Amino acid sequence: MCASDGSVGDLVEIPSDNLVKRLQGMRTGVRSAARLIERELQDEGVKYRSALVTLTYRDGEEWHPRDINTLLSHYRKWAERRGAWVRYVWVMELTKRGRPHYHIVFFLPRGVTPPLPDKQGWWRKGSTNAKWARYPVSYISKYASKGFGSGSIPKGARIWGCSASSPTFRCRLRWFLAPSWLRKLVPFEDGVKRVRQWWVNAATGWGYLSPWLFDSVGSGSVVLRYVGWSLDRVFIPSAACAEPPIPPPPARSAPLSKRSLILGR
Repeated sequence: MCASDGSVGDLVEIPSDNLVKRLQGMRTGVRSAARLIERELQDEGVKYRSALVTLTYRDGEEWHPRDINTLLSHYRKWAERRGAWVRYVWVMELTKRGRPHYHIVFFLPRGVTPPLPDKQGWWRKGSTNAKWARYPVSYISKYASKGFGSGSIPKGARIWGCSASSPTFRCRLRWFLAPSWLRKLVPFEDGVKRVRQWWVNAATGWGYLSPWLFDSVGSGSVVLRYVGWSLDRVFIPSAACAEPPIPPPPARSAPLSKRSLILGR
């Protein structure tokens, strides 16, 4: 949600479809995580290469939410046994028949070749294939952009994920996923974290409550009200108080019929 150019009390209407929000978050998260991993490796002068691994389910095999976590755990342990490291970004996709499958981009030290998981017995529910990915960010972003068509995401499924090498990485990735109004206040290098309802600058400790509050629910949409900034919506840390306090309850709004709607994000 971007900052308002209007006055306090202006409204904005956004789609309430949870799937739309998840897909938007997936596309931003997958692309940003892959770029962050590449940036960290390049800044450290690490020589690496990337592999794209695809996991599919054979007919009759049931999907389980732990499948992807178990597979990635095998790769992490495999790397540890060799004194190596492995970084990754993965995304779920649905086939035309609505069957889930996964695409994973692995980042590995130059000279290290990842094994095929079905050959190792790590993936017993179907087949796998792998190839070297010259442009890993483009590869994984392409799969994230496809969406799910008319298929239905399995209940309880995570649709993307990544390895998190450090708190700094997590804070910077969260910056990409944060609302646009916050990204205008906090530099990327600082990163952000969540403390209850507060968005907190990970470097300075300054906290911000959103200048937008829930107002009402429309037909297929949610209406937010712009309340602007005040002293109780910005937290400046001190020696006596290192974390933001519990936010005050939101004030009740006036009837919608007496306000104009600003459509869009």
